[in-house]
Order: sequence, then structure tokens, then C-alpha cells
Amino acid sequence: MVAVEAAPLVAPWWRRARLWVVVAAAVVVAGAVTAALSGTPGRNLDPRSPAAGGSRALAHVVESYGTRVVRTTDIDIARASTGAVLVTSPDEYSDSQLRGLARATRLVALEPGTRATTALLPGVSPDPEADSSDTPGCDLAAAVAAGAVDLSDATGYDLDGRGGTSCYGGAVVQRGSVVLVAAADLLRNDRLADRGAAALDVNLLSADRTLPTLVWLLPGADAAGSGPASIWDLFPGGVYRAFVWLIIVGLLVVLWRARRLGGVVREPLPVVVRAAELVEGHGRLYERAGARDRAAGALRAATLVRLTGRLTLPRGSSPQQVTAALSPRIRRSPGEIHTVLAGPPPADDAGLVRLANDLDALETAVDDTRGQE
Repeated sequence: MVAVEAAPLVAPWWRRARLWVVVAAAVVVAGAVTAALSGTPGRNLDPRSPAAGGSRALAHVVESYGTRVVRTTDIDIARASTGAVLVTSPDEYSDSQLRGLARATRLVALEPGTRATTALLPGVSPDPEADSSDTPGCDLAAAVAAGAVDLSDATGYDLDGRGGTSCYGGAVVQRGSVVLVAAADLLRNDRLADRGAAALDVNLLSADRTLPTLVWLLPGADAAGSGPASIWDLFPGGVYRAFVWLIIVGLLVVLWRARRLGGVVREPLPVVVRAAELVEGHGRLYERAGARDRAAGALRAATLVRLTGRLTLPRGSSPQQVTAALSPRIRRSPGEIHTVLAGPPPADDAGLVRLANDLDALETAVDDTRGQE
């Protein structure tokens, strides 16, 4: 037995395929980045998203009460609205943009940070020590209609005695037309069935179902705020550009190495087996297993392929078609020819030998008729 190492056989395949592997990986990465940066309906609090973090269920409930929901990432559309405006990510917008939005008939901002809160409601600030409550504790119509809501984990807002209404221990505050909600997850699909969540959401967003439209503003390209804190805030400014360049250079190096194509390399074969030895080996295996039916089938199938070509019949012709074309040519009865090509398997070894001779005789007869032509 000749021992053959796996590396020489596997390595050439890898060298041929690695370029396509790199291309496929680049396409997957590009798709993932595009999906992450685009305004697809899969984002959290998206009124079109059916995911757990989306808000499609709430949007349907709001519309069922007669308030049309308009999804947009364009702040100008939100500014021009004569109805309610929901800002899902107020920290993404600048102070001037937020002050412009605050002039809306109704503005609901979800979990604004200190800067955004000050821009929307001067004098109000997040209060991490606020003791939020599940009960309304106020006379705001939306809160009274909703009743108890689970807001125990929310960080409340401190009005600092400057007027306004504080509900649920500061988790929901309102001054004028501006409403701050400290629990954005109340709008998620997976929270809508919680106690009081749907009623509070619908009444806050539609001003107790009095406004005909609700502009659902998601952050887009025109958002000019600093945004919420991210991991990049832990690094010096501009470091992310270095990461981007490292990724690009890494991809270029991979492509450069993958394109180093040399000359054609012959793959070494583990052993060289002569055709006659292969046929003899198959024959011995059939004999040892007593598989005369399979041996006969192999002989007949090979003969059919060769006769189909010699008789210029379509590839894959059946034994009946070959018999019909062969019978008048070699002047033998169709029944005799069909028995040889598709008859029952031989009962013993002698019958298998006779079958092989009969098949060979058919091919010889065809060759003789071709010679006479």
C-alpha cells in the first residue's frame, strides 16, 4: 500500500478556492455593514418592524384609533407636521433641531439625555435618584386612563419646581406640548401586552386620541447631535478611522496574496491502477457477493450506451428503442434482442458468461453491418 499525505492533495484545492472564499466573505461583510447603516425596518422602535424590539404592533393600535402613523427619517417632515411627533432618539439631534421640534402640536421624546432634556425643557434634568413608581400619581389624562404601568426600572426626570406634570415618579413628565418618557421599551412589540403599556402609549402619542397624524421620527442622515455615548467615546478622536483603514488594508493584503497565481500544478495521484485491473477487481467483488444481477445490469448498461452511439440514437434511449433500431439492422427478432438487453438476470455464473457473450455478439453484429455500408 502506498501512503499519501493529505497536504499535497488538499493544498491545491485551497489555493484555487480561497479567492472566492475571500470574495464571498467581503460580500457578506459589506451586506452586514449596509444593513446596519441603512434605515431598514429592522431597527429598534421602528413602526414597520415586527421584531421584538420593533414597534409595528403599537403603530397598528394607534392607527386603529384613527391616528395615521407616518414613518420618516427626515426632520423637515417632522417639523412641518400639524399633529404629534415622536422622537425615538432625541440625543441624535442638535439643540437647535430639538428646539424646532418642540414647537410641534405634540412632541414625545423617548429617554432624552441631559443635553437633549435641557434643550426640550429648560430646567428639567434626568434624576438617577428619582424613585419611579408603577402608579400614575398625577392627573394627566393619559396616565389616569392607563392606570398602573411597570416603570420601576426607569430613570425619572426632575422638574425642579418649574411647572409641569410628573407621573409615575418622574418616569413620564409633561410641560406644555412636550412629553418626556423615561422608558422607551414601553413602545416595543414585546412590551405592548404588559399591564397598562398600550393604553399609556396610545394616549401619549395621540394626545388622548385627539390628533389625526403621528410622525414617527427615526434618526437619519440629517441628525446633527452628538448621539448617545458609544465605545468610541473611550478612544481619542479619529481613532475609528484607523480601525477602518486597518480593515481595508487587511482585505487588500488578503486579495493580494490570493491573486498570486503560479503555473499549472499537476496533482499527484495516490496510486496508478490499470483499467484491466480495475475491471478484474470489480468482477471479483461481484463474484464474492454473488451479485449476478448487478453484474448483469452493469454489462447491459454499458452495452446500451455503446449501441446508442453506434446507432445514432438519442442519449438515454431505452432498451425498447435500441431493440427497434437494432432488429432490422442485424436481422434478428426483436424478442431475442430485448431478452439480451433487458431480460431477467442470469441464475448462475454460466448464464452470466453467456449473457456477456450475447452482448458482445450484438455489438460485433452492429460493427459488421457498419463495415458493409
